[in-house]
Amino acid sequence: MRQNLSFAPASAVHGQDLFSRYRFTRLVLFRASAVGGTVGPFALIRTVHNLNSPGVLPNRNLYFDPETYFRDLISDIDSACHEVILETYIFTLDDTGVRVLTALSGAAARGVKLKILIDGVGSYRDSGLIAEQLKSPDCELRVFHPLPWDFSVYRRALKAGHWYSKVFFLLASINHRDHRKLCLIDNQIAWLGSYNITADHANHSSGAGDGHWHDTGLRVSGSVVARLADNFDQVWQRKSGGIAERSRHYLAREEITRRRQPELHLLNVLELAQQRIWITNAYFNPSNKVLRILKRKAKQGVSVQLIVPMRSDIIFFPLLSRSFYNDLLQAGIRVFEYADRVLHSKTMLIDQQLLVGSTNLNYRSLFHDLELDMLLADAATVEQMEERFCRDVSDSVEITPRHWEQHPWLFKLLGWLSRFLRYWL
Repeated sequence: MRQNLSFAPASAVHGQDLFSRYRFTRLVLFRASAVGGTVGPFALIRTVHNLNSPGVLPNRNLYFDPETYFRDLISDIDSACHEVILETYIFTLDDTGVRVLTALSGAAARGVKLKILIDGVGSYRDSGLIAEQLKSPDCELRVFHPLPWDFSVYRRALKAGHWYSKVFFLLASINHRDHRKLCLIDNQIAWLGSYNITADHANHSSGAGDGHWHDTGLRVSGSVVARLADNFDQVWQRKSGGIAERSRHYLAREEITRRRQPELHLLNVLELAQQRIWITNAYFNPSNKVLRILKRKAKQGVSVQLIVPMRSDIIFFPLLSRSFYNDLLQAGIRVFEYADRVLHSKTMLIDQQLLVGSTNLNYRSLFHDLELDMLLADAATVEQMEERFCRDVSDSVEITPRHWEQHPWLFKLLGWLSRFLRYWL
């Protein structure tokens, strides 16, 4: 059923943009050693960012359909002349993965330099085969935190050192994953969002509509691409210096040394909202601070609305998300369960800006994993996302207090019990 989601158009101007209203100083922890050396002691630096910088230059496109997303991504890889950088959580050699791998192999054959970074858990099944297929002088492939027992990819681990030192490091780091999705073409074009390199996102066997998952991808060009390339290099090289760099253009986490920093970044963004916070998120398991600020903003009159999945690829996650409904509804937050397909997007409309990327509103993203999101203030792009949000609401069921009271008590109990595991989810 369609709900009334009236809001000022994206083209309207409501004062200064979200990030030009303040400057901030933050403390950053980083590892002092670069790649190839041992992990040195933590160092402490002070970083000051002036957020009144020019915005992302034109040429930005949102993608909601996986076939179009991967078609255009592969087209950009096929057109690459100098360098392709690819960072992803899941890279599976199914139909979609083979298409991307073929494009990467073709680029390497043309002399294009490749840097591929895949996660040791998300890409566990095919990491060895991918490395074998991309064996070329022009290709360098690394695996972020391989599983400690996966000795076959130890030599490709992002962590340098002898195998016995890697065992202890990887055991200690097994819960920390690279969940980012990023592809850079010739330092001119950047792709990011919620799409992994897998055909799961175009799951035609799901029986829901046309089958594909609900995802959001973004293609941008302009000066921000160089900043994203520098950001990737901090992950790739494990450089010393300012870690978890933040600018007006993107929010990124490249290290895990200060676990609460991503949460603080998100709280800063939410704190400045004056008109709306419209969230679409696949795995809603917020920290207590995030939950409190959403409730406070709703009580202050900010339009806070949340779309979460009715069903998920992680079968129990909706039970955990529903355990927050009573608090949300009492605070005046509107909650919608999306029913049309598997919801995997991670987006926020915050006043007249859009945040899109890989970050879920859960403990994994906020405290454990590496993530990457981009902030856009382009009126046309924001308006496009507004329209999509309204369409998604029409394909959703709004949760009301009466609806929640009728929810089976057993499912409520299971949701509350799952909170004991929320720190790892």
